[in-house]
Amino acid sequence: MSRVKHLIALAVKLAFLVLVFAATMVMSAMQTATTDAISIGRDINKEYVEIVTENGAEVSWEVVDGELVFDIRQTGDKYDDISVFLTFPNVEYDSSFIRSMLGDDAGEHEEFISEMENGPWLAHCNFCLKGESFLTVGNNTYTFFDGDMNKYVKSVSSSGANTTDQTEGFTVSREDGAVTIGLIFGAEGEGAMDSGRYTLTADLKLLHPEGEQLDLGLLEQAGVILKFGARAVSEAGMNIFNVTNWLVFYGMLVLLGWFVYLWRDLRAMAKIFFAILDGDGTSVIVRTYINGVFSEEYTMSNGGNFFIAAIVTVLCYVVFLVTIPIRMLIHIIRDIIYLFAEDDSIEGFSLVGNFLGSVGIYALLVGIVGLLSASYAVGGIGAGIGIALCIIARILCKRREEEYG
Repeated sequence: MSRVKHLIALAVKLAFLVLVFAATMVMSAMQTATTDAISIGRDINKEYVEIVTENGAEVSWEVVDGELVFDIRQTGDKYDDISVFLTFPNVEYDSSFIRSMLGDDAGEHEEFISEMENGPWLAHCNFCLKGESFLTVGNNTYTFFDGDMNKYVKSVSSSGANTTDQTEGFTVSREDGAVTIGLIFGAEGEGAMDSGRYTLTADLKLLHPEGEQLDLGLLEQAGVILKFGARAVSEAGMNIFNVTNWLVFYGMLVLLGWFVYLWRDLRAMAKIFFAILDGDGTSVIVRTYINGVFSEEYTMSNGGNFFIAAIVTVLCYVVFLVTIPIRMLIHIIRDIIYLFAEDDSIEGFSLVGNFLGSVGIYALLVGIVGLLSASYAVGGIGAGIGIALCIIARILCKRREEEYG
């Protein structure tokens, strides 16, 4: 029986790792995939880039992988010694992307698509300025301007960043003909940025003039996500050697592994907490002398301190969380070894009990959220199911441990 349990556990863990790895690669590729947004690096022409410099500042730029890379040299006399203005001429909505994502269902949404093609639009910019360093970029701040010249002061991100900031919405019409955004390599009150190499990621996103969203059913949404994910991977590739991807992969293993190990870890934390709280009865006598003269004597006990027990338990749980990927690797190696040898200890582990316990915790969390949000029916059902499953899991795990303990 032990070999069967290890085989099942090994298959589940390997399938889990493959799915998480694939999801990580797809999510990473989707960050830079071609969409219906107007990209600076992909869609802007060189004649629509205007650079203004003062006080001897210098700047050169180029397009690298769909992003604008600036090499700046400035004296730091003024924060706005280098200003860059980028113009999108003849702004219009390209519906080819949304039609390709909807496929045969595009005809059902023709009215919405036509409104998007004709404009006007509610627009906003997604933007991010990245430095050369992967982990730290110092205290550099820059100023970004949207189509209405609203000012946004942001800190430079690391070179590995894959998230962007978003401006407020502003109206764009066909009559305007163009949208100009701006970038200053510095910020008022913060001074000029350090000389160096910086990468600007930005796009202009056109939305429905009244902020309406395309009304899609669950199946349609799932179909769009799958198509977009497949397209993203085909454009960007898997990027297996990308450091950011591996960090995201590790983070996703921790996040999803938290659900997998939840019941087991909570039971382990309960044992740690009560073990520290009870202590072993040891006492320490402390005598204090000041300048060689006896001052006082008091006794410290290592048990019964609720605060210390709670702190240590929380710290242990944090360690358990961040080491989930390492624990998975160790468990995979263990499962492989015990495919060829008997393992009596695993007989004391209840697969059903731990599964029901984890599901019970999730149901209990849903119930608590429902009760706090005044959804008493959902909250009551979730809490009731959660408590019942936790009680059943406790009985099954305890009985299994006693039988094979």
